[in-house]
Amino acid sequence: MTRLRATARLQVHAGFDLEAAAAQVPYYAALGVSHLYLSPIAAAVPGSSHGYDGIDPASINPQLGGEAAFRQLATAACSHGLGLILDIVPNHLAASPHSHWWSDVLMHGRRSRHAGWFDIDWEAPGCEGRLWLPVLDRPLHDAVRDGVLRVGVDDERPGLRHHGLVLPLSPRSHPLDAAQWPAWAERCNRSVERLQALLQRQHYRLAWWRTAGDQVNYRRFFDINELAALRVERDEVFEAVHALPLRLVREGWVDGLRIDHVDGLSSPGTYLQRLREAINAACAAGSRDPEAVTLHVEKILAEGEQLPEGWACDGTTGYDFMDQAGAWLHDPAAAPALSRAWKAASGDTRDFDQIQQDARGMLLRQSLHTDFQRLLRSAQQVLQPRLAEADIGTAALARALAALLRHYRTYRPYSLRDAGERKALVAAAAAARAALDGAGRAALDLLLQALPGQAPAESELRVRFGQLAAPLNAKSVEDTGFYRYFRLLSRNEVGSDPQRLGMQGRELLQHAARRLRRHPEALLALATHDHKRGSDSRARLAVLSTCTAEWRDAARRWSRMAAKAGMPLPLPGAEAYALWQALVAAWPMQGAPGADFASRMADWLTKALREGKRISNWSDPDVAVEDAAVQWLHALLEGAPLLPVREALATFVARIAPAGACNGLAQLCLQHCLPGVPDLYQGGEGWDLSLVDPDNRRAVDYPARQAWLRDTRSWPALLQDWRDGGIKAFLLRQLLDCRRRHPHLFLYGELQPLSAPARSPWLAFVRRHQTQVLLVIVQRGSPIAMPGPGLNVARDVATGPTLRGLPAGRMRNLLDGRIEHFNETADAARLLAGSPLAVWINEETGRDGQQGTTAAD
Repeated sequence: MTRLRATARLQVHAGFDLEAAAAQVPYYAALGVSHLYLSPIAAAVPGSSHGYDGIDPASINPQLGGEAAFRQLATAACSHGLGLILDIVPNHLAASPHSHWWSDVLMHGRRSRHAGWFDIDWEAPGCEGRLWLPVLDRPLHDAVRDGVLRVGVDDERPGLRHHGLVLPLSPRSHPLDAAQWPAWAERCNRSVERLQALLQRQHYRLAWWRTAGDQVNYRRFFDINELAALRVERDEVFEAVHALPLRLVREGWVDGLRIDHVDGLSSPGTYLQRLREAINAACAAGSRDPEAVTLHVEKILAEGEQLPEGWACDGTTGYDFMDQAGAWLHDPAAAPALSRAWKAASGDTRDFDQIQQDARGMLLRQSLHTDFQRLLRSAQQVLQPRLAEADIGTAALARALAALLRHYRTYRPYSLRDAGERKALVAAAAAARAALDGAGRAALDLLLQALPGQAPAESELRVRFGQLAAPLNAKSVEDTGFYRYFRLLSRNEVGSDPQRLGMQGRELLQHAARRLRRHPEALLALATHDHKRGSDSRARLAVLSTCTAEWRDAARRWSRMAAKAGMPLPLPGAEAYALWQALVAAWPMQGAPGADFASRMADWLTKALREGKRISNWSDPDVAVEDAAVQWLHALLEGAPLLPVREALATFVARIAPAGACNGLAQLCLQHCLPGVPDLYQGGEGWDLSLVDPDNRRAVDYPARQAWLRDTRSWPALLQDWRDGGIKAFLLRQLLDCRRRHPHLFLYGELQPLSAPARSPWLAFVRRHQTQVLLVIVQRGSPIAMPGPGLNVARDVATGPTLRGLPAGRMRNLLDGRIEHFNETADAARLLAGSPLAVWINEETGRDGQQGTTAAD
């Protein structure tokens, strides 16, 4: 089977099922990827658009076409030399009656064989020894009184009906004779007392959905009540969850697995080791080479964090690279000016760290409060003798635990034997200590003694701490802080720290060299199904770091123009500033917004206001405020009174768009030429100006992409005619073809930085493997360097640095076809010839350094 070289991520769902994916296999093979990387294919809740709400991990989703459609796709992929990677979800299942496992727990409670498969605290205070089920649209008493909770009977069994939800009943609570069910159900529905008695006999306690944050006693995926966490550390759960993917590996249909939310698991390292051994055993049973089956983890790495040593995986899914490449596109020196502009626009003087800490405190008091209380009970059990000896009460321990969680910046600890893990905990503890009183500090000291411990109870405490720290980090940073702090939205991205604006090229290459040593097959992403905005939107916003005063003045001017027109933006300064940035980022490359642009932006704005949880929120949306903002947005994009504002906005975008496009091409080049395996998110062959989900999961225009494969325009012509996305598709195709022809160069090739002046917008490096050499030069875009209308570099800045340490010999430019004889030193201007980037490969050698065949063959 083909060695992992480049992946294409596909979101499969009922509207683009496995058969539809099979139809695109010839296209992706022609494009040059080596593997298709599928979103979850296991059976999911009917109507699921993403597959992460699974109901049966052991079967392929019938809404995707089931086993037959999967085999059709796998056969087509194999015949075209493509492998398949599956995204699997071992952390959770849907808390839905559609799941046999969950339904069995609802019917039989603790006696269910699946009761221990989910992470349920049956002894949680206030739950009456039952499963707390927050699914009602009103309090239980009101639901019974109002007749929206009734007993119903279908062909299989009686159940409790609440609108469209049907919940199974305990077999001990209803007649065994099916013939009696209709009459029995009628009697229950006529009598409140009978219905209440029936409810008391269930293994679950029905409750208003608003009680979840305070009372739910099953661990969830983040704070989503509809997703219940699994205990995959148990043998029977592990075997059931992985039966399908391991069978497909054994049968030769699947060549890699991607593990969703690995930090939700009890012990990620132990899990990965076990899974790697299971994969190897499946390969042996199928007479396959286990080295050909890869294993990647979805893992958010904090600043300075690395995957733990010893994890049996091939690396992450690429959020870390997405952050690093994006940071390099920004000028780090612009941070003070952008901070001043943001503070002036918002009136908020806090830095991002303070904002996300406040969000953590809010979440611990609200949607994650029940998780916090469970962790607190665990800490009390472990520390009880020492707490009593030190006269430390529950309240002091709670303050210490909350303070530590507020300041713990990485997703979670593992063993705390690693120096980096200990450093992160010590830093969080120091910040927490400064915020605590004497009793709280004493309680914190006891926690710090217990968390690294290796006794079973201490290990359990550490696991519980990690399983709360991870969702708290995600919810406070990505789902709250990113929608409150808007210095520059291009840095508000999954895996990024908005406080860090930019990164020098030297540091970017240091990260790449480390990846080459440790995880040469780690995935490199620029876009995902979870991104906040598309890669080219972020690339365009990065240009604002090169023209901060111009951007500040433009945003102020647009707001003044709207107010002067009698239609001031009906949002506070912070949210108004974010909206201007979002419009600049998503404005179409062709200039004129399409028919759906206003509605897409309105959907983004509504979600942004709710995620921020200040003006509106998901639990209690302020519809009046949302509607006013959306109506204003439609007026801006479609109405006559704000036409001058719209034209001014379009003029500004037109000025920075060439530089943004240059950035987009640069990061694509880095993704395919630095160590690692590039992952193409569906549709990313062209310009990606998408917004947050669901916008980033829209249908792909495959006819346009197939037409790009036949595009005969030259690189110089594409530099002039770049707005349709053909230039990006051309670059991608050339890079993928080069990776296909020289796989060892990209997998094993040494990385050599080439010198450039400090704070230079240029980045140059060489990859070497045996006699094969690749030279890459890219430039960070700016309006001065890229004045437009084409993407050629302005003459007065095109000279660039003098590059030293170049490979000597005959080299070919992958993009324009030029052939040059290199010495060890050359001016960048000569190598670029007006282009914002160049990729050169030595001409004397062919595939992976073998003599006698030219790279052009």
